Amino acid sequence: MTQLKKSTLIKNWLLTYSSETCYNYERMQGLGNTNAFVPVIRELYPRERQAEELKKYLVFYNTEPSWMGTIINGISSAMEEKRANGAQISADDITVLRAALMGPMAGIGDTVSQSIAYPVLAGICIQLALAGNFAGPILFETVFKILMLTCGYNMFMLGYRKGKDAIVELLSSGIINRILNAVSVVGLMVVGAMTVQNVHLDLSFAQFTWSNELGDVKFNLQKGVFDALLPGLLPMLVVLGVWFLLRKKVKPLYLVLIIFGLGFLIVGLEALCGAYA
Repeated sequence: MTQLKKSTLIKNWLLTYSSETCYNYERMQGLGNTNAFVPVIRELYPRERQAEELKKYLVFYNTEPSWMGTIINGISSAMEEKRANGAQISADDITVLRAALMGPMAGIGDTVSQSIAYPVLAGICIQLALAGNFAGPILFETVFKILMLTCGYNMFMLGYRKGKDAIVELLSSGIINRILNAVSVVGLMVVGAMTVQNVHLDLSFAQFTWSNELGDVKFNLQKGVFDALLPGLLPMLVVLGVWFLLRKKVKPLYLVLIIFGLGFLIVGLEALCGAYA
């Protein structure tokens, strides 16, 4: 019985990260993914069958290839191993399974990488960079790659060990949902902190003076109301306003124009109030 070596599996996993190097609009990641399976096919099949076995990977293929999508290649490697040892698994079986899994795993993988890991880590490291700490971008690249490789390796090996049952076990265990919920909480905390640090709306120019027999009475809208009662209220209202408009399907370009317009309006009011005199 032929069994794939650990070194071959690692080669397959590492070459998975080259899936998009030959990206094209006809087969998307097909050619790059075929390259990832060259070590597996070479070890399992005699030389005269290798070219034919590789053809099954030259079809259209597109998924998230770095974080969660590696599980598909792990499952494919396990199926190739069983096929080479005489199991009743056809080339179409492998192709159909890969086509069925690439969409769901793309959704999960993109959520983990682009909606959680990337913005949370970037939010932390951007704050370091803005504070003048050169470790910010270095920390981002280092930690992001460590998380990506760790997640990608474990998902690949899970797919290889569990075969076709890996996806069912992964989803039914609830691990993905627990991880997403926990990291979402952290992400919301980071976004909230970034709002306070990076969104500014100051109405200090709105200062009013009244004169009476006792003298002048000065009142500043920003210091007398907002800073005294609810510091940070105006930036929060700006963020909530943008969020509300996004939920109403307002296009991001229009949001940018609205924010620019609001900025010009406030600068104009400041000028009228003599802030630049």
